[in-house]
Amino acid sequence: MYISARTRLILEQLLMSHEPVATAELAEYMDVSERTIRRDLKEVEAVLGSYQLALERKDAKLTVFGSESSRQAFKWQLLDLSYNEFTPMERQQFILKALLKENEPIKLIALANDLNVTISTVSSDLTKLEDELIGRAEIERRRGYGVKLIADEMVKRTLLSDLMTLSGSKNSLFQLFQQKKQDEVEMLADERLLHVVDNALIQKVEQNVRAWRKDLAYEITDDAYLTLVVHIAISVERMINGNYLQEMKPEQEYFRNFPEFVVAKELLAACLEMEPFVVPDGEAFYVTMHIRGAKAQGETGIFSGNENVQAVTIAKRLISKVESELGSHFQEASLLNGLTAHLRPALRRMDQQMRIHNPLIKTIKHDYPELFQIVKVAFREIYQQAGVPDEEIGYLVLHFGAALLQKNESRVFSGLVVCSSGIGTSKMLATRLKQALPQLKDLQNVSLFELLNQQNTKHFDVIVSTIDLGKVDFEYFLVSPMLSNREISQIEVFLKQKEMFIPQRAPQEQEEQMTLLEAVHHLEAEQEYTNTVLAILKGFQVAKMEETQHNLEDTLRAVCMAMFEQERDIQVEILLKSLLEREKWSGFGIPETQLALFHVRNEFVHQPVFQVFTLQDAVDVPAMGGGNVAATTLLVLLAPERLAPQGLEVMSFISAMVVESGETTRLLESGNGADITAFVISKLNQFLQDMRRK
Repeated sequence: MYISARTRLILEQLLMSHEPVATAELAEYMDVSERTIRRDLKEVEAVLGSYQLALERKDAKLTVFGSESSRQAFKWQLLDLSYNEFTPMERQQFILKALLKENEPIKLIALANDLNVTISTVSSDLTKLEDELIGRAEIERRRGYGVKLIADEMVKRTLLSDLMTLSGSKNSLFQLFQQKKQDEVEMLADERLLHVVDNALIQKVEQNVRAWRKDLAYEITDDAYLTLVVHIAISVERMINGNYLQEMKPEQEYFRNFPEFVVAKELLAACLEMEPFVVPDGEAFYVTMHIRGAKAQGETGIFSGNENVQAVTIAKRLISKVESELGSHFQEASLLNGLTAHLRPALRRMDQQMRIHNPLIKTIKHDYPELFQIVKVAFREIYQQAGVPDEEIGYLVLHFGAALLQKNESRVFSGLVVCSSGIGTSKMLATRLKQALPQLKDLQNVSLFELLNQQNTKHFDVIVSTIDLGKVDFEYFLVSPMLSNREISQIEVFLKQKEMFIPQRAPQEQEEQMTLLEAVHHLEAEQEYTNTVLAILKGFQVAKMEETQHNLEDTLRAVCMAMFEQERDIQVEILLKSLLEREKWSGFGIPETQLALFHVRNEFVHQPVFQVFTLQDAVDVPAMGGGNVAATTLLVLLAPERLAPQGLEVMSFISAMVVESGETTRLLESGNGADITAFVISKLNQFLQDMRRK
């Protein structure tokens, strides 16, 4: 069957929307009149009718009616329907891809022939592209010369990455990662628009990245993993075609000290089948940024890297500002952990001005306009180093939206939530489900990548996904992360029908006793918590620095010497060097306070340490988020490179503790040794009690 490009677009919009779609919205989306849309609806009705679906028109709004199975079947058939037209957006994507791929000028007639349109149409599309690329790239057009894209190599790679995100589905790439045959990999757009990077090359890159991922001591989300594979694949292809990032800028040299720099060289070398030393430093720097941008440790708030302290501090201040604006309080533990886990990679991205794609940004702005504006203003007041894109703000809003909706209610059904857009999205959907359907029990989040690798769906009463899973052998509901009322009704009807056939479950029996191995692991974990707290308390001190130092380096040297006098294992010069290297790429000062939190984790630290130093005169310290802080109290937090997860959790707790409230801040600024010591002892004892109750 043949359908026109406009009919295909109308069908896609109707099937993707979870609410009735107004003809005016379709007209605006496709840049045509409402009269044109109404004329196209005859073909739309004919196509739907052949698939046991119907089009309902009510109050100038359109809805597709039919069974969920018919809708799902038609979605997949829609991909195979014939059409010989490109939409304007598809034409512009095709032109941009051609310009990015070619280093030489391209004739307008060649583009017109490929797209089966006139030269004037191509010229009009180029004008629209120029408007979108203002400030990033230029399109050079000369008679008899053709057209050529003028842009920095980094910009070209970003544009290629955007193209892959826009034209290909996550599900298609994940299936490609499973090494499925090409005819089994479903694509969401015409093949003429894809192949930004060769599929065989993507598979080769993914295999190398997967091998690296298996040995990681931390987790990265599926979205971050997918983005990382795409960026490395683009880099490899650009290098194969002779487009290199050769050198690093002087201000980027400190990246050589990161372990990810070595990993980047090894990954690129493996993909290109060459020795690591041959890989240009500029290429290694580019991939290092993306590896660090993908790095995340889940939701546990572990002090596994120095970035955590900055993330915790910013998250705490952000929660406080949003609470003040909303006039309500959050259950902070869960929200703080989620925000911290997200901010760690987000801060790296923003520091390097790396862009991120957020497919939910329009929906978030529409559904949470007031909350979006509050979070945006609050975060930009806290983080002042560079412009913060709305896409990053959108993900932060998801965390706050989920926290606002949290509710503890009894449930009688279990559910599986499939989502690959990160912690905030899955939390938002799970919380919406709990709020709207209190009978749901034991909601479990699983990523698309995990779902493709395991078959555990039979254990759940209902499966809800934000991603089209394609042809699977189980029933599921495809929903938006915001979960519309219509979607809630569909799931509620499904659960009521299921309740008629499934006997009510008996009350949960008494909790099973621990096995011997579980008991041993539980006690070992408890001992690790205790040992870390004990080591910190043994070495804790509140020391007054009597002599005035001239600058930050001299002050830090005096602090290191004071620590050495108490603990002879401390290597002063190495510790000082570590602190000064950290100062080059991240601030220590806590904004709106007189505190500076210095934190180091490396192999030269043998025991966890937390100490407080009060200064006679303030010293200027670079602040977290930009600017400077006149610090009168220095907090030093040191962790060994090899420290058990429980020990790292203690260190994370301390880093959050120092910024937990204005009262704590004032106590630490006071320099009162007895009161500060009593406070630290009380908080660490409370921490141990909480851990034992878990």
